[in-house]
Amino acid sequence: MSTRPHRRSDAEIQSTPKYLCVSESLRLVTFVLFVVTTITLSAQIRPTPQPPPRRTAPPPRTAPQPKRDAPEPEESKPADRGREGSAPQPTVPERGPQGSGLPVSSDPNVNAGAALYKKNGCYECHVNDGQGGPQGPRLGPNPIPQPRFVAYVRNPSGDMPPFTAKVISDDDLSKIYAFLQSRPTPPPVKDIPLLAP
Repeated sequence: MSTRPHRRSDAEIQSTPKYLCVSESLRLVTFVLFVVTTITLSAQIRPTPQPPPRRTAPPPRTAPQPKRDAPEPEESKPADRGREGSAPQPTVPERGPQGSGLPVSSDPNVNAGAALYKKNGCYECHVNDGQGGPQGPRLGPNPIPQPRFVAYVRNPSGDMPPFTAKVISDDDLSKIYAFLQSRPTPPPVKDIPLLAP
């Protein structure tokens, strides 16, 4: 036996199919192209990122309704300490559209406007009394002139959806505007003990 490696003859080489004689470099190039194509296709199939959902105003807090059978609580008056010793009595502010069902004002248009403000979801962005919040600007007190207010509600810019006359009539908008005009002006910062410098 010979120890020489077996050499293929020219006839054997020619009888071998050519597709089996692919060089190693061509195999490498084919593999790289396959990987690049696979990565490109998978990148195109990936879903596009969605913006985060908008935050909405927290649900309004309502005072618990008193029980019907329970007697009304009696108000006890402290002994009169004279002018110097008496503490100032806190005033109960008007309740907004999220209040306990009490009327906001003696004007029926203002009360109807408060109900419409709540019904149409205005409080979700502009907060309970139209003072504005992270989602919407301040509307009251001292709102913009009524014709401009109506025009903006009908054709807004920014994130606010349009409210056509089919959704809110002009009469309803005038009632909402009356509610916004009735909102009290907040006290100056210097008059608020926790915020005073």
